[in-house]
Amino acid sequence: MDKHSVLVAENVSVTIGKRKILHELNLKAQKGEFIGIIGPNGAGKSTLLKALRGLTKNTIGSVKLFGQEIAQFSDKEIACRIAYMQQEVNLGFGFSTLEVVLAGRYPYLSWWQNECKADYEIARKYMNFAGVGHLEEKKVSQLSGGERQRVLLAKVLAQETPLLYLDEPTASLDLAYQEEIFRYCQRLCHEGKTVLIIVHDIRLAAKFCSRLVLLANGTIVDDGKPEKVITTDNLKNAFGLHAAVYTNQVTGGLDIHTFSKPKGLLQNKKVHIIGGNGTSGAIIRRLYEQEYQISIGILEQGDIDTAIAKAFQVESITTQNFNQMSETIKLKNKQKIETADFVVLTNCNYTEQNYFNLEMAALAKRLIIIEDTPIEERDFTNEKATLFYKNLVQQNNVTVHKNNTLLAKIKLECTVN
Repeated sequence: MDKHSVLVAENVSVTIGKRKILHELNLKAQKGEFIGIIGPNGAGKSTLLKALRGLTKNTIGSVKLFGQEIAQFSDKEIACRIAYMQQEVNLGFGFSTLEVVLAGRYPYLSWWQNECKADYEIARKYMNFAGVGHLEEKKVSQLSGGERQRVLLAKVLAQETPLLYLDEPTASLDLAYQEEIFRYCQRLCHEGKTVLIIVHDIRLAAKFCSRLVLLANGTIVDDGKPEKVITTDNLKNAFGLHAAVYTNQVTGGLDIHTFSKPKGLLQNKKVHIIGGNGTSGAIIRRLYEQEYQISIGILEQGDIDTAIAKAFQVESITTQNFNQMSETIKLKNKQKIETADFVVLTNCNYTEQNYFNLEMAALAKRLIIIEDTPIEERDFTNEKATLFYKNLVQQNNVTVHKNNTLLAKIKLECTVN
């Protein structure tokens, strides 16, 4: 066993009644890892945490803590190693919040001992962190749902164990406290603790966790770094979620764009976009959500539309520099235009460097021009682009639209044709 491993689960299965909840799961946790457990409702996430804590009956398989079978530990010995915040906890109505948090110190006390000054200091330390320090005399029956959740988190933290199991600790909390809890967990992991957290907010999980475990139908679908686990296919297969997964250009982190499955799909219609300079973003998103086959080109590699195309898994034809563009790239773009059901010419500017894109638009079988700004205001070629553009508009296979009417136009023509 690796000296850094704090938890090893092998072939763990759990059956409740006649239903098998978990199916031969294997999981290893290393010291300092922040592991997010994600998955749809009913996937078995809470059951997994209970099994790893030794709380489930009818469990088959092996769970080891620090190289030793969990069954060999007493309850107090487990409590000195694992602090577990359950999803639902019944709190005595007569207890104050301070008394509830102090209960996290029980593994270190004998049955005849009372809490000492150090225990009170530890309890208050974590109450202050959780934002409930001012409520220590208040009865738990008088707390709001969010306050109660923060009190329970403080109790778990006061246990000061090397392993923390947190089952949706941010439920009922506002965004500020949600992020604060994740940041604090990160800090604990940097100090050497290991955290397993069940979380429904995939964005938060991707932002803060060092590793994600995706659970669906009682099995581990994927396990690894967030960028490996959170993919378009995994989200669709596990959650039935239609989404684009991409790197946020502002934060540099993983982000997700979700959308409803379109009705009446327009079977494999191909749309090629001629754009650049950020004029294609909304168009790509709309077409992607309707599951068209999209391509875009020709773009320079540093163009913002290149990043947007990558985010939505759109095939893009790019060149490092327009002035040094190869004939191979031109030919590839020409073929995309000629085989597309529709070509969309965006509301982009024209210079001598990208004028060729305007010329290639003339090859389209059906051309839709987006004109949110008059061509004269976008022409930096001494009117060469304006003349060509106006001739282009007069062709039979060309229609001119505003950006927000593009999708309706394509749907109409697909239906008619």
